[in-house]
Amino acid sequence: MFVNVLTANTAQPQSGGIDFMTIALFVIFGLLIFTMFRKQRKAQAQARTKTEQMKERLTPGTPVMTQFGLYGTVVSVDRDENKVVMELSPGNTATVHLQAVTEVIEPAAPAVVPDDASSLTEPEAGTARTETPEETLKRLNDEKDNGK
Repeated sequence: MFVNVLTANTAQPQSGGIDFMTIALFVIFGLLIFTMFRKQRKAQAQARTKTEQMKERLTPGTPVMTQFGLYGTVVSVDRDENKVVMELSPGNTATVHLQAVTEVIEPAAPAVVPDDASSLTEPEAGTARTETPEETLKRLNDEKDNGK
């Protein structure tokens, strides 16, 4: 008697069609896969264009960095054999695969350093600096005494 109740409740109607939830599940799954592949393809295209631009800039004398952290200057590039000869230090060269070169180092803009220390001691705009060292010491001591 108990078995008959369970079989009666679990019996599904024989409709022969696919319900709405199953269709919605497949559509959402398809959209998820589509966006995942699209994002991956876009990232690969950006990486490919970056690599091509970097390879175009590889000329002798260019400072570069490899995947494994070696910094050097390009001596020669053999695109047929995918080899780059780098000078790591004067007289020391290394031959690496073209794909191992991951970054072209841009030279930093040189810092503007004045010939003298006048930029460090110049007064601010609109103020004149006429205080002697003795006056400065007296002023600082007065400020210290007034602060207590």
